[in-house]
Amino acid sequence: MPWLAELALHLSRALHLVVLAIAPTWLSPEPLPAGALALSGSLSAAALAAALGLSAWFAARLDTRLARNGAALLWIALAAALAATLYYRGPRAPLAQGVVFVAVPLWAALATLAAAAAERWLGSSFKHRRMGAAIAVIGLGVVQLNGAAPLLGSRERMWWAALRRDGAHLRAIDELTRPLRERRKLDELDGVAARCLRMHPAAAAPAAPATCACLALRAEARLHARNAGAALRDAESARERCPEQSGTRAVLAEALAVAGRPERAEAEARAALEEGGDPSRLRYALALALERAGRQAEARAEADRAIEAGAGRKAQLLAGALAILAGDLDGAKARLTPLAEQDPSDAEVLYNLALIADKRGDFNGARQGYLAALKAEPRSADARYNLALLTFRAGIAEESHHHVRKFLDAFPDDPRGSQLAQATGTPLGKTYTTDKTDKADGGALPGRPAERRSLQEPAAASSGPR
Repeated sequence: MPWLAELALHLSRALHLVVLAIAPTWLSPEPLPAGALALSGSLSAAALAAALGLSAWFAARLDTRLARNGAALLWIALAAALAATLYYRGPRAPLAQGVVFVAVPLWAALATLAAAAAERWLGSSFKHRRMGAAIAVIGLGVVQLNGAAPLLGSRERMWWAALRRDGAHLRAIDELTRPLRERRKLDELDGVAARCLRMHPAAAAPAAPATCACLALRAEARLHARNAGAALRDAESARERCPEQSGTRAVLAEALAVAGRPERAEAEARAALEEGGDPSRLRYALALALERAGRQAEARAEADRAIEAGAGRKAQLLAGALAILAGDLDGAKARLTPLAEQDPSDAEVLYNLALIADKRGDFNGARQGYLAALKAEPRSADARYNLALLTFRAGIAEESHHHVRKFLDAFPDDPRGSQLAQATGTPLGKTYTTDKTDKADGGALPGRPAERRSLQEPAAASSGPR
C-alpha cells in the first residue's frame, strides 16, 4: 500500500536524522530511499521504539527527577525528528537542515541522562559528578556540531556531500545545476561536471549512475559551448554505460541533432519516449532533430508538445525560431516575449525579437534589438551580420561599414564576412572607429530612402546551440 511505503520512508529518514544530530558527518545529509524500503522502515521503527523504551526503563530504574527529565527530553528529541522529517522532504530537502531542531533536545537529553547515571553509579567520592558528566557530553556535542557547521550552514555543501557519498544521487546533481540553469550561467555547468567526475571517475566506476549523469552534464555544457563533437562523445559514453537512464538518452539525442545526425537523433528520442522517458526533454530533442532534418512543420508541433510537457526556455526559443521561419511573426513574438520579460539580457531572445522587427520593416526596433543582443552577447555573429545588412539597406553606409569591420575583426573565419564586405562596398584598407554607433541605448536612426541593392537575407532565427 502507498501509505505503508510512505510510513516506512518517514521512519527511515527520522532515524537517519537522529544519527545526523549525534554525528552530522557520519551519514549522507540527504539519503537515497532504501532499496528494501519495508525492511529499512521496520528496522528504523524498532530502533526508535527501543530508544523510547530504554529511556523509560532507565527513568523507572533510577526513579530520580534527573532521570525522568532526561527520558522526557529524549522523547521530545525523537518527536522533533519525526516532525522535521515531515518538513524537510521533497523541495525542502536536504534532510540535514533539520539537525539543529533535533540536536538541541537530543544532546540535552544525553547530558541529563549521563548526569543521572553519574549520580547513581559514580559514588560520593567523585565531586561534581553530575556536572562533570553533563559538561563532558555537552562538550562532545559542541565539538561534533561545530565541526559540521560549514556543511550544515550551506544547502549546496549538503548536496555535494550527498553526491560524494551516494554515487547514484541524481537528485543532488539536479539540485546543484538548477540554480545555474535558472540564472542561465550555463558556462559553469562544465565546472560542476568536472567536480562530479573527480568524485566518481569514469575509469573507477564505469557503469555508476553518477558517472553517467556527470558525463551527460558535461555533454550538455559542451553543447552550450558549441563543441558538438566533444558533447557527442560524452553523451555516447554516458548512453553506453547507463542505457536505462532517460536523462542520458535525451542529451544524446540533442547532441546527435546538433552534430548533424538528425535521423539517429530522432530514432533515439522516439525510442526513449516509448520507454517512458521524460517527455519535456525528449520532445525538445525530437523537435531539434526534426528541425535539423528540415521538417519544420513537424518540428514546430513537437516543440509545442515539449512546452506543454514542461520544457523551459530552450523549447520556447526553438518554437519561436520555427515560427519565424514559417512566417508566423505574431506566433513567434508570443512565444518569445515571456522569455524577454523573465530575462531582459537573454541575447538569443533579443536577437530573435529584433529579427521579427527586421522582417516587419521596423528599422528602429530591429536596430535597437540587434544592439541590445550584442550588448548581452558581444560574440553574437548573426546579430552583427544582420545589423550590417539592416543599416546598409537603410542607406546608412557609414554605420554599415562600421558593423562590417566589427564582424570581420570578431569572426575572421566566417565565410560571410568577405561576401558582406563586397556586397556593402566596405573599404577595408582604412582604420575605422566610432564611439556612438555601437551602444544598445543609442537613439533611433531614421531610415532614409536609398536604392536597395541585391543582398543576402538576414541570418536565421536562433534556436539554440548549433
